[in-house]
Amino acid sequence: MKLVALLLFIMIILTLINGLVFMKKLIALQKENNALLRKLIDSKSTEKSDGKAPMPHTELEKYKTQFMQNPYQPPK
Repeated sequence: MKLVALLLFIMIILTLINGLVFMKKLIALQKENNALLRKLIDSKSTEKSDGKAPMPHTELEKYKTQFMQNPYQPPK
């Protein structure tokens, strides 16, 4: 009976150690992910000032209305 209790205790200890190692790696990956996202956001903000921003909704609606008035007809 003592052997089973010892094995269970060792299993619990190993599981806790494994969890701590995993959480440490997960936190490190999350910090790296946050840093990359910050770089991406910074690059997007500079693109907006360079004129590479996405098309505004109103312009998109204007083009959609023009297309619906003259629908596309494939060549024959």
